[in-house]
Amino acid sequence: MPLMLPLAVEPFGGYKHWLEAIPGYSQQISFHSLLPAIPPQPVTYEGVFRPTLSRWGIAPYEHQAAAFELLEAGHNVVMATPTASGKSLVFQAPVVSAMQEGATALFIYPTKALARDQWSRLETLADPFELSQRVFTYDGDTLPARRKKAREEGLAILTNPDMLHFGILPNHGRWARFLSRLRYLVIDEAHYHRGVFGSHVALIMRRLLRIAAHYGASPQIIAASATIANPATHAAALTGQPFEAVSASGRGSEMEFVVWLPRALDPSGERRRSANLEAAELAVWAATHDLKTLIFTGSRKTAELISRYTRGSDVEDKIRSYRAGYTASEREKLEEAFRAGEISVLVSTSALELGIDIGGLDAVVMVGYPGSVNSFWQRAGRAGRGRERALTVWIPREDPLDEYFLRRPELLLGSAPESAVADWQNPYLYPDHLHCAAYEKPVVESEPICKPALLNDSFIRRRNACYTTYKVPHRRISLRGSGVVFTLRDAAGNAMGQLDERQAYWEAHPGAIYLHQGESYLVRNLDPKKREIVLLPSLEDYYTQPRASTEILVYPEWAEEVTSGVWVGRVRMREQVTGFVKKRYVTEAVLEEIELEMPEVSFDTEAVWFHPPAQALSPDLVPSGIHALEHAMIGLLPLFVLAERRDVGGVSYPIYPHELPSGEGPVIFIYDGYPGGVGYARAGAEQFGRWIRATYDQLAGCPCSHGCPRCILSPKCGNGNQFLDKQAALELAERLSAIFPTLK
Repeated sequence: MPLMLPLAVEPFGGYKHWLEAIPGYSQQISFHSLLPAIPPQPVTYEGVFRPTLSRWGIAPYEHQAAAFELLEAGHNVVMATPTASGKSLVFQAPVVSAMQEGATALFIYPTKALARDQWSRLETLADPFELSQRVFTYDGDTLPARRKKAREEGLAILTNPDMLHFGILPNHGRWARFLSRLRYLVIDEAHYHRGVFGSHVALIMRRLLRIAAHYGASPQIIAASATIANPATHAAALTGQPFEAVSASGRGSEMEFVVWLPRALDPSGERRRSANLEAAELAVWAATHDLKTLIFTGSRKTAELISRYTRGSDVEDKIRSYRAGYTASEREKLEEAFRAGEISVLVSTSALELGIDIGGLDAVVMVGYPGSVNSFWQRAGRAGRGRERALTVWIPREDPLDEYFLRRPELLLGSAPESAVADWQNPYLYPDHLHCAAYEKPVVESEPICKPALLNDSFIRRRNACYTTYKVPHRRISLRGSGVVFTLRDAAGNAMGQLDERQAYWEAHPGAIYLHQGESYLVRNLDPKKREIVLLPSLEDYYTQPRASTEILVYPEWAEEVTSGVWVGRVRMREQVTGFVKKRYVTEAVLEEIELEMPEVSFDTEAVWFHPPAQALSPDLVPSGIHALEHAMIGLLPLFVLAERRDVGGVSYPIYPHELPSGEGPVIFIYDGYPGGVGYARAGAEQFGRWIRATYDQLAGCPCSHGCPRCILSPKCGNGNQFLDKQAALELAERLSAIFPTLK
């Protein structure tokens, strides 16, 4: 097959030489690999869905045909294949076939934006059968008249877990006709449903299937996921039903993979230029050549900073940021402008990791490791959807996990995907969902959803059934975030976006510089009672970073020694933003540190803790040594658990102020950063030997002398990375590695 490149790249013969032609190029390419195209092959299919496929003029690929045959045999099916491999066809063909017979289908998408994006596709596919008017989205933006029509006339409903929980299940009597004919339940982007949110979804799916059975339906379930290690197990965890998994590998086009190491600022390479500035240069270069490019970042602020750094270039109008927190209309305008070619580069958070249609892409740039191999390939797969060669660039940040893969870039290409986790029996989430289930229909104790050991005194139990004591229990549950939402407003009172409570106190405290669509705003006021934040336009040449204090309180009755010296248990996390620092743009020089007192945020969660062997250290080195070790371990936990660095937090105590069941002495806590816990801390404890060994290797191999962001400095540190000692942390990690040599 002849080499196919975008017109702008053809004169260079490939992306590598195109990148080397950037003005001021300074040998930033530290690794390059060309991945071949492995296109899937169509096959002859004669099954029950053939008439529908023939009407569309589609011949299925081998993995699609295999999934159809499993569905015909009555199995639930989960597709775990790469991005753009045709997963959607596996549920579109059965659903449209069922619609022709008057049966119904319910689609569950992680976000309403993705549901609306897929709605137009399903409408188009249903149109040849004159069924396009029977396809509806059903979410918080759906008008009352449209909702009524969806309930009465809809054959395919596209919704999200939030609307299912708050809108459909509490009012299932209105949906009796739809639910009684439910033939298919479709769960798209199933890998997204993990951790706390996934545990909520798993409980909601069980409640849905229970109510469907009440109306006489037993739907087949079709799930679609990115490539993960446990697709069938994860789909079963989400639904309580057995699954057959269909996997496939392949790539429709060639892909060049580049590791772009920020240029060195000193001869040793210990200090390097900001990854954000490097990404901004790549954005300008891509926009200059009209290459459709997505730049993924790890935070809202980073997305805004990169977009801001492109200001003043000749192509600044072709580069925009895109993230959660923008209004729906703002996001839709950006998507349409990108599809139309008015914008060449979007700088996004994970908001565009899911399959929202923004048209074909030439390149994907990732600023920092996204937290998992799954996410890495999910993002990389957004490019190369046509036959033209695509480009994926990874810019490592100064972070322990990035440094780990920087030294081993081949692992990014060859590592097995991680497993996704969702625990419907989470003891903190389960009782509230059972209240909802009992509200929807009294729960008989013999039902699979009923787990008497997890019940508490808030239920009424009569004649082997459970009843809720709450009038509307659904409102007691927050599926996403902390449940408290702050509205961002400009000086005129216009809504500009939303933040949850923890984000509000961290990012939009009084005096903070808040970035929105690349523009700086000064936070004039934060009102906890009204839950409003007032923003004023700012011309300041600095940004802000918060300072915070964190305290951990252990519940001794929940403490468990997982292995000798390593404990896991329920704890109370208390956090308070106590100040902020002003830093100059680009140079990041500290200008001023200001004290502040924001409301405390606290919740119960799960933590792992241990007592490091600090007796060999000088007493004055213990606080800085355990603090540095805590940072290094948090940075590497995602190597062993499907989590991101921001999903976990840590606190170290030279002297813990309360009695611990684990004993006395310096102690390090690493906790799940979500109310109720997720299981990250426990999973880390079960692999403690590997975890501490990787930490030692990282500390020993980092070229810095006193600590840097690649080993012990943390962007989430509440005291600004003060009081850290790398050498003391290295000694502690070495001693711990000797104590735990065989733990798996």
